[in-house]
Amino acid sequence: MSKAMRWIVVCCLAGFTGMVSAERLEAFRWQANSSSPAGLVQGMMTAAKMHEKYGAQVGIYRMDVGGSGYPTFDYILRWDSAEAWAKTKETNTNEEWQAFWEQAAASPSGTLLYSLEGLNWDASAKAADFAQDGPYRAYVWQPNAGKAAAVYAAFSRAKEMHTAMGAKVSIYNEGVGGTGKVHYVMSFDDWAEMAAFGDKVAASEEFRFLQAAAAGAATPIGSIQGEPLYYTGQ
Repeated sequence: MSKAMRWIVVCCLAGFTGMVSAERLEAFRWQANSSSPAGLVQGMMTAAKMHEKYGAQVGIYRMDVGGSGYPTFDYILRWDSAEAWAKTKETNTNEEWQAFWEQAAASPSGTLLYSLEGLNWDASAKAADFAQDGPYRAYVWQPNAGKAAAVYAAFSRAKEMHTAMGAKVSIYNEGVGGTGKVHYVMSFDDWAEMAAFGDKVAASEEFRFLQAAAAGAATPIGSIQGEPLYYTGQ
């Protein structure tokens, strides 16, 4: 088995073992069909109340930097267990959802760009842990062939350092819908805290050493910056 194939197998297995206890999510990236996103956001809020009724916790996030074209949003569903996830999924084709999608199709306000599953590296993370998060930055990386162990070590160490500097860090493997990438997400209480964090990172010689040591382990794919509009329980 090739090194690349072994990495794919590991990611696929993570999609099943991660279902047991860790926070898991499904992300749906939507772009408004016009410069005014009011209709799309209204539709997301309606969907959020339905998803909450059926067991999911919901986050709606507006992309600030890193997108292109019309306003773009991430609609995130989170669960704490496989049972909670299954409870939500079993309602996907009920009459309430059918009516919702029929109405949405009659006057589309957005276009789905992609969807994927994410499995949190931290088995202690819970869906409710994200209710108070503020602005965030997400960095997407593709581990290079044969470098899975190096990526895990470097990202785990980076999380320790960034947490000490004031960021809340969550790391996800892609599951269904993904291609084996890793998402490194940092959130903050507010924009001022994010700015202060940036100053600390820029001044950190230790972090520069980590970057140099990990060079070649993964390839950067993209990054975004945004802020939450809504989260269950807010």
